[in-house]
Amino acid sequence: MLQPDPTSPTAYEFGETLATLEGEELEITFLAEIIGHHRTAIEMAQLELERGASPDIRTHAENIIANQQHQIDQFTRWLDEWYGLTPEEAMAQAPAEAQEEMKILEEETQMMVEKLSAVEAGEDFDIAFVQKMIPHHQSGIIEFLEPQSRAVHPQLRVAATAGITAQQAQVADFRTWLAGRG
Repeated sequence: MLQPDPTSPTAYEFGETLATLEGEELEITFLAEIIGHHRTAIEMAQLELERGASPDIRTHAENIIANQQHQIDQFTRWLDEWYGLTPEEAMAQAPAEAQEEMKILEEETQMMVEKLSAVEAGEDFDIAFVQKMIPHHQSGIIEFLEPQSRAVHPQLRVAATAGITAQQAQVADFRTWLAGRG
């Protein structure tokens, strides 16, 4: 039976780090990470549109691109409006432990993109995309948990809830689709 790739242990560690942060530091650190995280999801979804064969999975890829680009734009704007920071400046302001975890997560996601880029077009690509997007979304859900309940700005709490809801729904659809392949 086909299975998704495992969720990164570093994602859980980063979630634990976020749980130790408060207020402005929590928001800035979360936003610094999730923007890059979403950029990688968009990169993977664009590969799916180029190489995938399944209409269902391609539709999910289109939704990932639209929804996550919207959040990137929103989060980048909020970083600027609330804290006068770019995503890169926010990353530099994050606590050292969080910076180290974000660096590892970035390296892991780039390796994921490289592996995906090596897969031939067609249904094999759809399978590889789903196997990698499930743990990518699981990591995003972990990252959204603390801001969902404890962000200072209510708009960020709402956006985190929306992010969790959208990614959980896609994970469920992806798992169902993958189960039908194996």
